[in-house]
Amino acid sequence: MMRLPRSVRPSHYDLDLNLDLNGLTFQGEVAVHLDVCQQTTSIVLHAKDLEIAATEIVHSSGDTVHIPTVHYDSDQQTITIPLPGQLTAGSKVLLRQSFHGTIKENGRTPGFQWIDYKNANGECLRAYSTSCEPIGARCIFPCLDEPDFKATLSSTVTINQDLTCISNMDIRSSVVTKSEPGVQLLKRVAFNTTPRTSTYLICFIIGDFDFTESKKLKFPVRVYAVRGAKIQHASKMLDVATQALDLFEHIFNLEYPLPKLDLIALPDSGALENWGCIVFGERFLLLDPETTAAKSWQMAVETLCHEIAHQWFGNLVTMGWWDDLWLNEAFAEWAGFYVVDKMFPEWRYWLHFVAADPDPEAMAFYQGALDLDSTPGCHAVYNPNASPDRMHELFDNITYMKGASLLRMLSRFLGTDVFINGIRGYLKLHAFANATTHDLWVSLAASSGRDVSSVMQTWTKCAGYPVLLVSEDVIEGTVTLEQHRYLQAITMEPKEDQNIYHIPLNLKTEPDGEVDNSALLASRKQKYSVDLESYKLNVGQIGLYRVCYPLCRIQAFGKQTSNVSLSAEDWVGLISDSHALISSCLDVPMTTADLLDLLLSFPVGQHFLVWRQIFFVFAKIWQAFLFSSSRIRTALQSLHLHLVVSNTPEDVWRVTSKDPIPVQNAKALFYAQGGKHGHLKAVSSKLFDELMAGEKNALNPNIRKHVFQAVINDRYESILAIARKTQDPEIRTDAFISLGYADSPTLIQRSLELLTQDGEPFSPLEKWFLLNALQTHHAGADASWKWLKEKWNKFGRVDRVTISRYVASCTSGLSSALQLDDARSFALSVEDKFRKAFEEAIEGAEARMNWVERDRAGMEVWFERHGFLA
Repeated sequence: MMRLPRSVRPSHYDLDLNLDLNGLTFQGEVAVHLDVCQQTTSIVLHAKDLEIAATEIVHSSGDTVHIPTVHYDSDQQTITIPLPGQLTAGSKVLLRQSFHGTIKENGRTPGFQWIDYKNANGECLRAYSTSCEPIGARCIFPCLDEPDFKATLSSTVTINQDLTCISNMDIRSSVVTKSEPGVQLLKRVAFNTTPRTSTYLICFIIGDFDFTESKKLKFPVRVYAVRGAKIQHASKMLDVATQALDLFEHIFNLEYPLPKLDLIALPDSGALENWGCIVFGERFLLLDPETTAAKSWQMAVETLCHEIAHQWFGNLVTMGWWDDLWLNEAFAEWAGFYVVDKMFPEWRYWLHFVAADPDPEAMAFYQGALDLDSTPGCHAVYNPNASPDRMHELFDNITYMKGASLLRMLSRFLGTDVFINGIRGYLKLHAFANATTHDLWVSLAASSGRDVSSVMQTWTKCAGYPVLLVSEDVIEGTVTLEQHRYLQAITMEPKEDQNIYHIPLNLKTEPDGEVDNSALLASRKQKYSVDLESYKLNVGQIGLYRVCYPLCRIQAFGKQTSNVSLSAEDWVGLISDSHALISSCLDVPMTTADLLDLLLSFPVGQHFLVWRQIFFVFAKIWQAFLFSSSRIRTALQSLHLHLVVSNTPEDVWRVTSKDPIPVQNAKALFYAQGGKHGHLKAVSSKLFDELMAGEKNALNPNIRKHVFQAVINDRYESILAIARKTQDPEIRTDAFISLGYADSPTLIQRSLELLTQDGEPFSPLEKWFLLNALQTHHAGADASWKWLKEKWNKFGRVDRVTISRYVASCTSGLSSALQLDDARSFALSVEDKFRKAFEEAIEGAEARMNWVERDRAGMEVWFERHGFLA
């Protein structure tokens, strides 16, 4: 998709929209104030799914020229307006157009959308919203729909008189229009003029809303929700929003730039950072304390802070083009975690950022970046090939989580205060304008006195990340560090290993020594003097790289798992790196048996997030060896039971919302792992029976889904009924996803049928989570792959992103030569747009196959030696 010519630039839009909500259409008029930058005989704007009714040009002299015809280019989503004469550089013109368009069904379609929901009485109603990021504004009105064409906007919207309209700015006036007898009353809502903004941040929300408001700050902060959606549950998140706004203003030394902030809770929505009018799914704002798990509460808080951070990163200062999308998303992610950690230090939220989670529906942060960035087809953080028609490829763990991980690494390397001072300068210098990665490096260099661009260039402009190969010299008391690119699934060619990273080592060289955060490996190989008994690289797991220690060092770490000199972050990093290395195609000193030795060495008192990483790695081992042999599966189940029983307190199911958040999360983790075993399975059956007998609070929300999973084979129909009938999105998700844990052939087929069955209340994301749950057992993984092939040409309206997720999920357990051949054969028949998804799936399957073949015999010996094989 081509970029617009730079011959004209908008300075202001006057927009007037008239919505026919019953007919799902709209009419509009727009006046675009244009500065002519280059001599031109035409004006090109974006427009998609709009019919232009009239066009005229008004010159600064007052002369008006009617333009009888405009030329549409549907591929480029543009209209070209031919002019009768030339416009000269430095002049100004006013472009006026009238147009009409349609309001589409909610989904991944840009522009105006309608959303179905049911009120408390079961009546079907609708709300309406816009989705402009990245290229949706052109579906609402003709505009220059690129991030660097910032302009002010004045808007007026005509809607049904009984509805509410919310936009980026506060309301200037609201007037009921005269109407003929018997015709529904309308009102015209006029909004104050926005600051200079990019079109993708423009937003209009229409519906029958309740709201609650906070006046703690200099400007009002409100939460809106459809009437009857329990707006009373918004109070906690409203408090968090005001705290976060106050913190951001102090951290960045810049006041929030708009006169209000509205947070809109819509049914079955994601999150979208529109300036001054942020849209969320209800589950992120309307949190019922009786039904919301601690982990869901934390995720809602982080999501809220991420979107609020966008009001500075992305909205106030916007990337110049989509190639620098990471400046928006990675900064919002980093800033969100930074503020959450400030508000709730007891959560240790940066440790949450580092540690992976075995829950199939969990977000992947740091570990997600490491995982995706180890594939040969990944893109760089800065992506010069970015195009609006391929934006779905950029909203991923590279842009968000790798970018945030790099900012976390850089902030530690420069020093947090120095880093934030640089960010303050960056925001102040580019406020209400656009910026690039280079602009960021300039500001950080000014605050730190370092050549930040040289340090960070390879990290942001190249795909991938390094692994440090460590060799020890016991005579000299030194270690030699050698850096190479880490690729998980394929054998690396020399041409793929050309980059030299500037790697912050975060090196501790002595038992009680300070961590050297300034040490930088900027060459292929370097030698360092250390205490070989206690040195540690990447302390705190701050750097975005892997470390491959000699086996003797890993074994030494295994003897120190009770040692408080290493943090939980360090243990998470050692476990993660060890798993990544033994499952890769690299020639490393460790095997899976060595990793199992390390996992067995951790004591009961270790932080629960270390155990979360352990259970995540165990789930990856289980997945890789799922089709290996029944002996291996039986042994792995015995090992898992040993780990769970050894570390799970008897009363783990006695969890309440009054427990501290970390305690709730810890109990939920161990219940999740042990819910199908021994006395906890009996507890699960008892609790579920109490729920069905009418005790609505029988299941604490932290263990609710784990109870469902534990009893699913016997209570499938009851749990499906709960999923279908509940009005609580948390309960619906928990019940629906649990269906995927049923492992009988009949129930597996029932679950798969639900994924394509019309009329069900389940979102595409929930269906993907159910599919992920099916991959946790042999029968489900096998049936899912067969289902994907059978249904491939019958997905109908299922969107491209969801189908790509289905591919990744249904192939995640393939690990045998026969399965690999089958996947390769099937991939030849799919459309080109899905080839990349299958290429990545096949690479992963091949890596698992090689891992299984290499380590299976050694694992059997290990299991026999430790008594996990009869």
